[in-house]
Amino acid sequence: MSTRDTLGALASNLWWAWSPRAQGVFERLAPDVWAASNHSPSAVLLAVTDAELEQAMADADLSSDIDAVAAELATYLSEPKTWCRANAPSLHRGLVAYFSAEFGIHESLPIYSGGLGVLAGDHIKTASDLGIPFVGVSLKYDEGYFQQRVDANGWQQEYFPATRWEHTPVKPTLRDGRQLRLMIPLAGRKVGVDVFEVAVGRSTLYLLDTDVESNTDVDRAICRRLYGGDSKTRIRQETVLGIGGVRLLRALGLEPSVYHLNEGHSAFACVELIRERVGRGDSYQDALHWVRQRTLFTTHTPVAAGHDRFDPSLVTAALGDYQYRLGTAWHDIIGLGRVNPDDHGETFCMTVLALKTAAHCNGVSRLHGQVSREMWVNLWPGSRPEEVPISHITNGIHAETFMHPIMRDLVEERMGASWNQALIDPGRWADLSRRITEDDLRDVRVRLKQALFDFLTARLQRTAFDEDACASQGLRNLATWRTDALTIGFARRFATYKRGDLIFSDFERAVALLASDDRPIQLLIAGKAHPSDDPGKEIIQRVLQATRDSRLAGRVIFVENYDMAVGRALTSGVDVWLNNPRRPREASGTSGEKVPLHGGVNLSILDGWWVEGFRGDNGYAIGDHEAPRDTAEQDRRDLAALYEVLETQLLPDYYAEPGPGRSPAWLAKVRASFSSLSAQFSTRRMLRDYATHYYDPITANQR
Repeated sequence: MSTRDTLGALASNLWWAWSPRAQGVFERLAPDVWAASNHSPSAVLLAVTDAELEQAMADADLSSDIDAVAAELATYLSEPKTWCRANAPSLHRGLVAYFSAEFGIHESLPIYSGGLGVLAGDHIKTASDLGIPFVGVSLKYDEGYFQQRVDANGWQQEYFPATRWEHTPVKPTLRDGRQLRLMIPLAGRKVGVDVFEVAVGRSTLYLLDTDVESNTDVDRAICRRLYGGDSKTRIRQETVLGIGGVRLLRALGLEPSVYHLNEGHSAFACVELIRERVGRGDSYQDALHWVRQRTLFTTHTPVAAGHDRFDPSLVTAALGDYQYRLGTAWHDIIGLGRVNPDDHGETFCMTVLALKTAAHCNGVSRLHGQVSREMWVNLWPGSRPEEVPISHITNGIHAETFMHPIMRDLVEERMGASWNQALIDPGRWADLSRRITEDDLRDVRVRLKQALFDFLTARLQRTAFDEDACASQGLRNLATWRTDALTIGFARRFATYKRGDLIFSDFERAVALLASDDRPIQLLIAGKAHPSDDPGKEIIQRVLQATRDSRLAGRVIFVENYDMAVGRALTSGVDVWLNNPRRPREASGTSGEKVPLHGGVNLSILDGWWVEGFRGDNGYAIGDHEAPRDTAEQDRRDLAALYEVLETQLLPDYYAEPGPGRSPAWLAKVRASFSSLSAQFSTRRMLRDYATHYYDPITANQR
């Protein structure tokens, strides 16, 4: 095999997205192309000529690394002794089909918007790592989610560049040498859907696309943008995802033992499964029972606006003749999406549809499970909240993806090459983590903060178009960067309940706190507001005003166009991760779970995952478990608590003798954070829980 063929095989499998050594190979081949393409191996291979490649191979170290990485991937793909084979024997012989409207696997594949997609990406990667038979199903968005620019007035602007698919490893799914094309019923007509695929380690992600020549312009645009368009566009997308996803599986000859719905966007898959069973001779009720036993639904939000709702007329229009295909009345079909089927004024909710068609349901943290049971108790008349059959499995993160290479080198040196195997067992991880000393953590933190500075400088330089640009302001503020200053990060979707500007609510007090010469704070902020969310954009605008206040020069930086690359840089480099949502609206949150891997600590409201993670010695809590119903009162209390923790706990710990970030109190927090949280909130632990509590038992019950 030629060197180009070897590199092509590496680029075609997204396994490289969690292999720093593989990424390093492509970066060294063409550093400028690597940066400009958002770190795409496929773009590098397209840009590098054969002559340039031959010249690069004169570097013995690079040539050796290519061979080593290729061998590592081959070993990974052929490994027979997987966790699943040893620990979930029924599942090993089954198959999980995981439906999600978005997958955040890597920044160069822009089919994600935020946490839901990154969770899905981490899920499929970890299924591959554990050897779980697994396929993902999603949509191929030609323009993805929007790219963000902030204008001179601090107002978010959106633009939608077309994805250069040749810069991704996505390829057509072929059958008999031709691209697989499905015909999907939609609103009484047939819509052509082309199928694409991408290898994710041992797993495969399939993507559906309606941009087919034979389709009408309206239908060709269905998959153009993630979460774009009006209600008609959204229901069409969800019809293609759900109904098209099941038909895709059948076209591939796949009969999954588990159908896992990641949020309600794909719940029409259950309607299609019912149709299949009725077509095979089952009654509607028997078909519904069959589907329920094989379906797992994970709900992700306690916020009402996060649950898709449609006018019933849109549902009947989208499903067309499914009344006859399911052998039941529209009242029953629409009733699957209503809490009260007889309330004709109630909209059709995709979350309700999923809850009614899945016998297995879970929230994504312990608190979220409780909130979900209270939220949906009316679906089980006569039940108390604690009797509602919604459990929980707390989200985690894929450590191999998010751990910075600097930290990974330290962990491999101290804990061994198989360090990631310990992530499945928090107790074993805690034991192994003792090999990393406080001196190790102190020294690596300095290096990680310098790496963050280098990343921000390079990224801001690429987008600093003029004096008034947000990036230009960021560069000016970055000029006074100090690696010894307490550095706090805040990055997430700018929904109002996440309160991205809470720290600035008492602006004069914020200035006094952030601009102190004795105990300086550097605050890094990133995030996007949905294009139709003006209140979220106003929060960004207020943050941008703070970055331009002369008293805060060098202390507050906003990083545009938040994506996975920015997320990795911030969570690895900051000392503290700030999270201050209105409790209990954060279902889980995963950005803060990446910080302990790097010796950082969390400063957070006791919501989502932090309720389970915080134990006093491993981070800081804002406020307590109480959450006043009045939002203004909650904001007032939480702001006071945030300032109080910063002024009386966090800053004294960080700046105590013998110097910034080196005091015994601070290093004890850092060490406790690393040892107690990294494994507990990893996707290896999470997938172990999904496999043992759901995937394996569901599969076993079918035999």
